[in-house]
Amino acid sequence: MKKLLARTPLIRMAHLTRIGWYNISRPLTMGVRALIRDRSGAVLLIRHSYVGGWHMPGGGVDRVETVHQAMAREVREEVGLEVVGTVRLLGLYARFRHGASDHVSVFVVDEWSGTPEIDGFEIVDFRFFAPDEIPGDTSPATQRRLAELLSGQGVAEFW
Repeated sequence: MKKLLARTPLIRMAHLTRIGWYNISRPLTMGVRALIRDRSGAVLLIRHSYVGGWHMPGGGVDRVETVHQAMAREVREEVGLEVVGTVRLLGLYARFRHGASDHVSVFVVDEWSGTPEIDGFEIVDFRFFAPDEIPGDTSPATQRRLAELLSGQGVAEFW
């Protein structure tokens, strides 16, 4: 645990450096998130080492990679699960923050294999939460995506 705590400031510094770079370069980026559900309908959320609150697994889309491939890769890297079967696109959201023009695809994943595990470096915790037990410190965007999924109503345009 001490090693993790010693590395956390470095990860946070890298995160803040990226934000600074976005403010200078103003790139167009693509991101992905996965709403992973188990058979009971509980949703998998994660905690990062460099930013507070609970979030959906996800990250950036690499060059020469589809959003579906990126989502499956991020799920594998962050929680050790393999996405199988058909996934559903919940929505495509615009996120204009820290100078970036980010567009995020959110997928609903109901079929997966493996046992969730984390590296303890970037991702420090994970848990499945029933829809009525989502923690109060879940990120606002994650709360909105869950509400969109559970209500069956239309999705927002902005993150």
